Amino acid sequence: MTSTGAAHPPRLLTNGTIHSPSEPYADAMLVEDGLIAWVGSDETAAERKDADLVIQDLDRALVAPAFVGWVDLDAAEHAAGDAAADAAPGTAGVGSWGTRIAAALDAAAALGCGAVRLNIELPVPALSEAEVAQELLNTAFRAAAEHRVRAYPVLTLTGLAESGVADRLDAVRAAAELLRTVDAILGRPAALQLPAEDVLEQLLSIRLAAALAQRQLILRMSQNITPATMVAALVDSTGEMRAKRQSPPGGLPTVLHGFDSASREEWESLLDTGVQVVLRGRGHLATALSVGVPVSAVAEAGQSPWAAVSAHVHHESDPVSVRAGFNAQTRGAYRSLPESSGTPATSAQLDPGARATYAIWEVDSLAVQTPDSRTAAWSTDVRARTPLLPYLDGATLPTLISTVIDGVEVTHPVARSGAGAQA
Repeated sequence: MTSTGAAHPPRLLTNGTIHSPSEPYADAMLVEDGLIAWVGSDETAAERKDADLVIQDLDRALVAPAFVGWVDLDAAEHAAGDAAADAAPGTAGVGSWGTRIAAALDAAAALGCGAVRLNIELPVPALSEAEVAQELLNTAFRAAAEHRVRAYPVLTLTGLAESGVADRLDAVRAAAELLRTVDAILGRPAALQLPAEDVLEQLLSIRLAAALAQRQLILRMSQNITPATMVAALVDSTGEMRAKRQSPPGGLPTVLHGFDSASREEWESLLDTGVQVVLRGRGHLATALSVGVPVSAVAEAGQSPWAAVSAHVHHESDPVSVRAGFNAQTRGAYRSLPESSGTPATSAQLDPGARATYAIWEVDSLAVQTPDSRTAAWSTDVRARTPLLPYLDGATLPTLISTVIDGVEVTHPVARSGAGAQA
């Protein structure tokens, strides 16, 4: 699925539904030089007569911004696989790190993802062999840099619980140092993820160390920590950091990965910490959004992002609209990603000037689906200018036709009668 990135002629997508807030009734889109050049109507599109223009008939398919996914890979597992390959005659190259990275990103693209948090898990003892650990990370992220899916690097330190307090801080500093090379390889700052239960007692020191290293800190929740305990620790450490005037650097806020709570009060307490939340799978998205906590969502490993949207839409006690669930995995997720200063905006919306990163979906029907029928009635009024999304009945999901990243198709398109492209 990986593309060579060769130059491509301009492409005009017609006869579809383009999910664009700036042009909510668009059925055509022009892609040129990896960017969206224009969004509008089929009637206007028909006036274009460029000799090299490729016309793609969408056959009423939906074009929407690509999702943001999350990919987890275990460095220790890879090292064990390589050792086994070296010991077995005729198996050289089995379990290749670069091949695994490419395959994982291919799988993400096949789910409609244009960007991912690419997380490499590294046990603390591996830091004692810094050169080996550095080369392992460099190899992984060089492979990611060659892939069209836009990878945002994350390094997770595991096994911190077995270390003493001082050793944990040393491990965090050493890991942050390893990531300096990764920053340069991918051209965007890598994040450091730590199991929250392993650092809860030293949370202030850990957050200060991450801030000093100019590193985004992600705290991964587990069932061993209650939401109330995590919120209290964040509120306390945030207050102390502000007193010391050493808050996380702008653009790199602390992120809670996998946090969820049924308590509105706990979400409200998080609001004052400046912490962002990544919901993993089904959660209380409606409450988080109503409070105003910066929240995004990500599907479980191997799950269709639309299944995660549907789970939020059909949540028994905290349902959201399809639009809110979709935005949490696209616009909200893109906003949570760290970018180096001066980099072009990520593809959160299909508007002129944005990166042409999108997925094409075959859908049964399009609608404005909300928990409140009165809201839906207004949203479908032409005056509301609300772009349509798939109607999710809790059983049927949209089918991916292709994923396009920076104007280049990176998945094998699904054959559909009546759809195609011609010069």
